[in-house]
Amino acid sequence: MTSTIKSTRLAAGISVNELARRLGVTPSAVSQLERSESEGTIKLNSLREALAAMGASLRLTAGAESRMSRYAPYRVAESLADSLISSKDSTFPLRLLTHAVKELHDNAELVDPSEIALAPTPLPDKRWDTLMRASFAHALPRSKRPAWTKTSKLAEPWFVSDFPALRERAKKSTPEHLRRLNIFIDERSLSRV
Repeated sequence: MTSTIKSTRLAAGISVNELARRLGVTPSAVSQLERSESEGTIKLNSLREALAAMGASLRLTAGAESRMSRYAPYRVAESLADSLISSKDSTFPLRLLTHAVKELHDNAELVDPSEIALAPTPLPDKRWDTLMRASFAHALPRSKRPAWTKTSKLAEPWFVSDFPALRERAKKSTPEHLRRLNIFIDERSLSRV
């Protein structure tokens, strides 16, 4: 179902052992918590307690679904986190992100502003988190960008692709808003959905 505990733990740099210590349980109990969350059987109180032990909180949203709800940044972040945790392949997360950003950009008038305002949970990989926030910021008009879209430059250059040819092309074609953040990606990879 979701991987909020694991994603939050990884984003915060907290090990299974450290979270177990904070919760007063064994490391295997933390693994069981993460597993029960991904299976959709976790109790809300257990989820809330695990997040609180990491300085995070549980946010629940309710409301009418619109055609664009699936592209709400907080929902996209949940899917990205699940994908990044389950696979090292960047193809699916990149497609997921570029598709959501394109839909948001092309249908901005259909998006509920409250779904944009709700900050997504940080992704387990800071590089992907920066790319996600910068991509949503770029897709939104400057006047409608929430504070969560602000990002800072990565300490080291990051080439999203591992393929040498795409890395070379990225050196020349990375959009400036990503280049400033030390993120390098072939512009065509951003436009393919």
